[in-house]
Amino acid sequence: MKKIGTRYKISQKDHDFFDVACQKVDKIALVTEGGGQRGVFTAGVLDAFLQADFNPFELLIGTSAGSLNLASYICGRQGHAYKMIAEATRQPEFFKLSKYLLSGQGLDLEWLVNNAEHVNPLDWKHGAQQLKNKELIAVATNAKDLSAEYFNLSVKNWKGPLAASCAIPGLHKNPVIFDETRWLDGGVADPIPVEEAYRRGYRHIVVIRTLPSDFEEHHPVIESLLKHSPNKKMVELSAILHTHEENYQRTQAFLNSPPEDLHIYEIFPNHSLKSNAIGSTKKQLDRDYHQGLALGKLFVQTMAKKLQIDFTPFTHFPIKTTERYLALPTTEESVWDKRVNKSIEGVKGVSLTWINVNPHQHKDIVVVVQGRDESSWKYREVIEELAHYFNVFTYDHRGQGESGRMTDLHELGHVDHFQDYVDDLALFMEEVVNPNLQGRCFILAHSMGATVTTHYLHQAEHKVDACVLTSPMFAIKLPKAVGGIKKSTIKMSSKLQKKPHFALTHHAFVKNQFVGNNRTTSRVRFETYSQVLTTLPQLRLAGASSKWITESMAAALKCASYASKISCPILIFQAGSDSIVSNDAQDVFNEHCRSARITHISNAQHDILIESDRYREAALKSIFNFFLDSHQYY
Repeated sequence: MKKIGTRYKISQKDHDFFDVACQKVDKIALVTEGGGQRGVFTAGVLDAFLQADFNPFELLIGTSAGSLNLASYICGRQGHAYKMIAEATRQPEFFKLSKYLLSGQGLDLEWLVNNAEHVNPLDWKHGAQQLKNKELIAVATNAKDLSAEYFNLSVKNWKGPLAASCAIPGLHKNPVIFDETRWLDGGVADPIPVEEAYRRGYRHIVVIRTLPSDFEEHHPVIESLLKHSPNKKMVELSAILHTHEENYQRTQAFLNSPPEDLHIYEIFPNHSLKSNAIGSTKKQLDRDYHQGLALGKLFVQTMAKKLQIDFTPFTHFPIKTTERYLALPTTEESVWDKRVNKSIEGVKGVSLTWINVNPHQHKDIVVVVQGRDESSWKYREVIEELAHYFNVFTYDHRGQGESGRMTDLHELGHVDHFQDYVDDLALFMEEVVNPNLQGRCFILAHSMGATVTTHYLHQAEHKVDACVLTSPMFAIKLPKAVGGIKKSTIKMSSKLQKKPHFALTHHAFVKNQFVGNNRTTSRVRFETYSQVLTTLPQLRLAGASSKWITESMAAALKCASYASKISCPILIFQAGSDSIVSNDAQDVFNEHCRSARITHISNAQHDILIESDRYREAALKSIFNFFLDSHQYY
């Protein structure tokens, strides 16, 4: 019986690294598959490598989008490949479907390469240092005989080979020609160039796939091309497709039964990625990027140790305020007990109560901008976590918490003009936060607070370095009982009210029960804040006025038009089971804001920061990582 080598699979469900014996590996190669915009998965894996200063590869060889990813990686630019895919390849200058269907004008590879040179430039100065002891290769296909060519990339020779490697047959605008030869996408001749790495003497090869490991069918890039292409050269395209399929099947057979002396470490998604070869939404790209990032970190933390390869450990952010912690009685003085409590006069003379927590004298500031019907007491746990790394400030919005009211109805959620919220935030930043600013400044905003923050970022000259928005209110989901009532009816009700009063279906404060609530799945956190409202009745807020609803709906809708004008790095957390605000509106904002990325938390409810540990801990760790490190790559 023929002996075969080893193939270790690393995915969300495959953890073959347990089977890897500890050994010293001195010579290792990296191979990357193409896949168009699906290459954002590879970008995530390689960004994780860059975070850990992990690049032990002497040979790096990629096809199509895989070669572009490797160029970003060798140049040491974390976030570069993501921007090329999520920004550049989604621009109409690069590809517009209507133009392609009407005139046959496809991918403008010259424009893309120019973008990588001037707009979002590759750092070839760093790359040149790396290439002193590494080899970077892009695979392209000779259009005449459909054979593979392997181009060594360098500072002086990268534009043509990269364009050639990505020239999907029939889908690129102009033929890629140099050295008197026309070139096509490298995926035609060598879709996953693992055999070439083996031929060059490498016996330990890391392979990053953009398709599931057991993928056997037709390549979707070329299948889509044949289905939609206006190009009539079907004979040529059919030959290209046939060649590609043969080569893909050959490579898959090699991966399934590698030579006896070969060790393959394969990183891949379990299921087909959300993104497509072209025409992906930003939300799809964000999901696939985060999946790649997580698997990249898993690979480094496990395989690098087994193969005795040096790397910089990832920063870990232990979470101390767990549900179990809340349930335990304690007599120790907490961070919360050391808070400074003061107030300032907001716009139109309304008093704003604010607190500051900074027991460790941190210089970087986080400003927590609350949602509707909230107070600083609701964020006690979050503030205690933030205080480990930041100087924390927060304030209660006008009309709620411990701040001043504008009506005789203490429990009525009301605002005369939504702009008052925005002006309050600007005043708070100017009079309280900025005078204490010694380092970086971040904002963590929830729900309505995210709407206020978005308006502030658009309107004001600010010093905010990055922002996290949890369950942002970019559109309100009206209660089912109001579903049949048109917005114009609510507006009319607001105008007819001589003084602020509860809107239709809204009422005075009633203690809610955990069962059936739409805020959180954490019973202990729900009941903890309910007890606070029992002990401190002055914090209670109930239903909203018609004026609040109309003002907030209008303000929320404006956020989408502001998205393209905001350059501040933004991380959006989207609750999968949110029934209070619209996830679709969040997707629209993310789609148009280049500096934003979205993280979808399946099954989480609206109040992510007081959710069950399984949702909350992942969000908090991502928030800390974003503020302390990764926001600079957005």
